[in-house]
Amino acid sequence: MSIGESTVLYLVVFLITCWFTNQADKKFSMNRTRTAVALSVAAIFVPSLLAGMRADTVGKDVLEYAVRTFENAEASSTFKHFETLTQEPKGYMLLAFLTSRLFNDCGYFLFFSELFVIVPVYIVAYMNRERSPMWLTMSCYMFLFYNNSFNTMKQFVSCSFILLFYCLFEEKKYVKAAICVVIAFSFHFSALFGLGFILLAKAIKSKDDKVTRVIFAATCLLIAVYLKNISQLLVTYSLLPEKYVRNIEAVFGSDMNVYLKIAGFNMHVFLEWLFKLSFIAIPLILYKKVEKEIDENVRIITILGMAFYTYVLLVFKTVYGGRLSIFCDFFLLLLLPMLKNVFRNERFDQKVVVNGFLVGYMGFYWFLFIMIYGVSASNHFSFR
Repeated sequence: MSIGESTVLYLVVFLITCWFTNQADKKFSMNRTRTAVALSVAAIFVPSLLAGMRADTVGKDVLEYAVRTFENAEASSTFKHFETLTQEPKGYMLLAFLTSRLFNDCGYFLFFSELFVIVPVYIVAYMNRERSPMWLTMSCYMFLFYNNSFNTMKQFVSCSFILLFYCLFEEKKYVKAAICVVIAFSFHFSALFGLGFILLAKAIKSKDDKVTRVIFAATCLLIAVYLKNISQLLVTYSLLPEKYVRNIEAVFGSDMNVYLKIAGFNMHVFLEWLFKLSFIAIPLILYKKVEKEIDENVRIITILGMAFYTYVLLVFKTVYGGRLSIFCDFFLLLLLPMLKNVFRNERFDQKVVVNGFLVGYMGFYWFLFIMIYGVSASNHFSFR
């Protein structure tokens, strides 16, 4: 399909997803739970279906990870046998193995992989529906993350469950939160960084004493300065999975031709950095105008992610920091939708203007970087 046809297809799916979500939100508020759940299933099913119907070339890592893992699962007689054929995370392996027992096409595996990303996001939208409409949270996901989930499948499952973990933990639902952490780690080891950013944000928020703050800031600065040495120490003592060893060598090495390295000024990367900054800076500036305070941890986490991404980009000339700060980026699903509270939107025309601006700005980002620049390698959609 051409970029134009693909754009229309994606936008139709986005619209259907948000419409079902909005209808479900209304039914939840009316306590019509069964109808709301049915509409929610439809809202989740449609984008997952499109993800499962895509060709193996839609998404950079589909052939390398999804197809290979599914084929190994099909060729395995038992799960133990499967473990000898792949080094993928256990959760991803289990999903592939179970899917291969029920279906003989990798498309079903792609469908369930997306389902594991979008379900936690939808639950977060439901949990935060009093602060912002569910459809707006889902539109944030669709424009900012959906297409990229076609590529970084395992890590996006981990990101969405870390986000859900945070929301459940804040509501003191500790058992469910713990389950989310286990699932997140079972799909991607980088969940450790997601937890680290959350703990760091909470630590920053809790530092009331000035001396303690200075010591804490100095410690964080030392970690940043000696990030290369710390990473190499972890590699030396084999404390990281093999994949991360290769990534660390690529990030901190001198070879500028490796994956995700940047040589000189890159306009595409610079523009994307500006958009990332605007998604954080604009809400934080505008929120000062309203009395309602958002969760301070969410503010700090998004700032930490941007700071980490910028530091790695400038110092090591690589966008690989975005692979780790993506955990912080997912907290935009809590930060951005509440922007509507900054503006007056009692009347219908005011709601149209406010929501239209939010969706339009995210849509412009999506069209420029996903559809034109092809960041996720999903701008040209193809059916199986």
